Amino acid sequence: MNIKKTLTLFFLLLTLSSTGCAYRHYLGMHDPSITSSPEIHVDVQDDAECLECHDPQTQAEAPPTNHPNFKGCLKCHNDTP
Repeated sequence: MNIKKTLTLFFLLLTLSSTGCAYRHYLGMHDPSITSSPEIHVDVQDDAECLECHDPQTQAEAPPTNHPNFKGCLKCHNDTP
């Protein structure tokens, strides 16, 4: 392989494996869906409701988010239309 193809492949794999939510959402890879626990997430409509339970500063039993200042929780974690 020549150097251009190798670098292109490297950067593509780096982008795909990035842990950033925005990259993953842009590429169509959603994070864990709220529909996997529908009984807990009934009537969740906005990001503030998500962060009530998933903010790392709270003592809730929900898994804390690693990006509490990022807006767009439901864009990445809700696969319903």
